[in-house]
Amino acid sequence: MLLSRLLYYSRRNWSKEDPSEAEAVLEQILQAGRRNNPRDGLSGVLIVDDDLFVQVLEGPRSSLTRTFGRIQKDPRHENVVLAGLTEVGDRQFDGWNVYVRRGPGQTTRPAWFASPDVTTFEAFLVSVERLLCADGEITALSSLNSKITLDFA
Repeated sequence: MLLSRLLYYSRRNWSKEDPSEAEAVLEQILQAGRRNNPRDGLSGVLIVDDDLFVQVLEGPRSSLTRTFGRIQKDPRHENVVLAGLTEVGDRQFDGWNVYVRRGPGQTTRPAWFASPDVTTFEAFLVSVERLLCADGEITALSSLNSKITLDFA
């Protein structure tokens, strides 16, 4: 099977300043991924950093296209930008994970990525790997189980 990798970023279009409310919204996103991604043959990682969402999805191109179409219509996102789509030989993000670096409205950590619109697809992927490894999320690169990692510290 020919695999593709898609990367997009968007901005959060919901305001939940209470960490438990934000966690509930993120859990809804995770549940949708648990339900839809295995059915569609997709794997990947979603990084949430305050209002920035960065997601890498891998799988059959037709599934990626349908999923990205749903994401573009999801009212929890705005300013959805396709950063890249390419054919790949292997999955880099096997499993589906959500990594929350800064919760919505949290400003104690500096932003992870200041200007996503001025980077390349390849640089984005390297940045995702570095973020996950630097913040101790190496398991996100090889996890077979869906999980949500909340890092509000």
